[in-house]
Amino acid sequence: VLCLNDRTCSIGGIELVIQGESRITWIANKLASYLRNPLREYVTRVIVTALTNNSGWLIDTLNKNLGNYWDLIMRTASLKLEDLPKLSRHHITQAESIDEREIELVWREKVPLGLNILTNDKSGLLKIVDFPRGTQARQVAQSKQLDPDIFKGSTIVGVNGRKYGIDDQPILFAALKDPARPKAIMFRLASQDNLQRLDLSSSKATTKCTNGSKVENENSTSIVKTVDIVDKVEIGIKFAKTQDGYAYAVSGFLRDSSGEVLASEKNGEVKFGDLLSHVNGTLVLRSNGDEKSNVLSLLGEVGGMRPLSLGFVKPYLQSVIIERNVGEEEVIGGPNELLLTEIKTGPNSKENKIVLKDFDQAEGVAEAGGIFIGDNLIFVNGIPVGAGCRLVKSDLHPNLNEVMEMLEQQSPLKLTFARANTSAQTSAKRMLSSSPLSLEVESANKFNVDAPNFEQLGCQFAVGYNGTDIVVKSITGVEGIFQRQLKDVKKSIIGSFIESIDGEVIPSYVTPQIIINAINRRWTTNGQVEITFCNEKHRDAVRNLCNKNATQN
Repeated sequence: VLCLNDRTCSIGGIELVIQGESRITWIANKLASYLRNPLREYVTRVIVTALTNNSGWLIDTLNKNLGNYWDLIMRTASLKLEDLPKLSRHHITQAESIDEREIELVWREKVPLGLNILTNDKSGLLKIVDFPRGTQARQVAQSKQLDPDIFKGSTIVGVNGRKYGIDDQPILFAALKDPARPKAIMFRLASQDNLQRLDLSSSKATTKCTNGSKVENENSTSIVKTVDIVDKVEIGIKFAKTQDGYAYAVSGFLRDSSGEVLASEKNGEVKFGDLLSHVNGTLVLRSNGDEKSNVLSLLGEVGGMRPLSLGFVKPYLQSVIIERNVGEEEVIGGPNELLLTEIKTGPNSKENKIVLKDFDQAEGVAEAGGIFIGDNLIFVNGIPVGAGCRLVKSDLHPNLNEVMEMLEQQSPLKLTFARANTSAQTSAKRMLSSSPLSLEVESANKFNVDAPNFEQLGCQFAVGYNGTDIVVKSITGVEGIFQRQLKDVKKSIIGSFIESIDGEVIPSYVTPQIIINAINRRWTTNGQVEITFCNEKHRDAVRNLCNKNATQN
């Protein structure tokens, strides 16, 4: 194997010539000639430092690639084994032990790393907060089949083969800011104890599900809304038995002979799905095990009497249908927008319920299309913006407000982005004739993204450092197809558990992932899925009305 005994670097001389015919060029060349020796010493120091910091990686790489060719190399160099110097004891160092919690990732694109770093941790080390959406960091982790969330709380321990201690953190931070690519960064994942504490705090937060109903604390008759019908008019309400057979719910409204809306629908007090609880003060809900109340017969007997008093309670079961093929737009989002959590029915119970904790934002078109923070927007529906104006040599440079107005008012959107080419070589002429803060748009990689509208794009823009370029400032999630279709009932179903999927009651042994898979399978196969949610607290409050009535009787 190759071993590094020493490292030296010597340069005979450096000649720096700046091309041009102006006086500034002449002055710059004159200064370069005077500073020839300091420049040579500076370049020598940089090379030696680079060898020192990366020698371990360099030797390891050479040994891995040359291991099978030593015979050929020695014959080509006319060397024999006995001609090679023998290692002394001081040449041999003990290899560092492999830490299984250390993971190295490599960044190759010339866009920001995309790391949220905690710089004021009590340990004095650089810690990772997270890999945000739409960043190169997230894409690099996913390309290695790693969940980006495992890096939360991890420590940055090395860059490009060099490891940094507690006293080297400023140097480590400078190495991270260096724009050179590729850049290899070593992370030490958070300990299992820290992860468990994080999971515990997360689970405590998730169990505090806010029930969508306003009725949470009191199981009393205050949940009953009474509607008094005084005038000699038709009731105009259609009823149907609920899914669990516990009550009759409003299933529709009737119109008069001329097609006019009747009073019960016009005043808005009775809503579709409301449960009929009382008729002239008589409870018409039924307790489990009791015979079915003849609600419709009772309504037939007293329906023509005036005044007529009807009591209603809000439904605790809510069925929603989510369709897959909505218009001709590309489907954005899906069942993974549902953030589900598992709650045990009792301390020692093996049965559990799956509760809708909240909704997750879906990947927008930008994130799904591989857009990174730092990418340049150069065309909007064929109109040059930012660096695109330099590309087509246009004198018109729309400012950020004008670009945002274009994005928000036009639909659909065909956007062209540009990203610095990692393999492109920068000439001295280009370095002197263009701003170092500007994208070399001519050699940049370009790619297109199509979005139905700006809301589904999922990214925000800002002005570049040169004052004219339009760059991606952040990548955000968007409301997917599930959130958009559940927008009207979103508040009322959060905190409810899933009762059934397409009419099939959920077994007690399922997990959130099983539910997501079942919803996705039916939604994909059938083009739609029906999910029934149950607001448990409100259900108990409604059924408590029957218990109170039985006690009073």
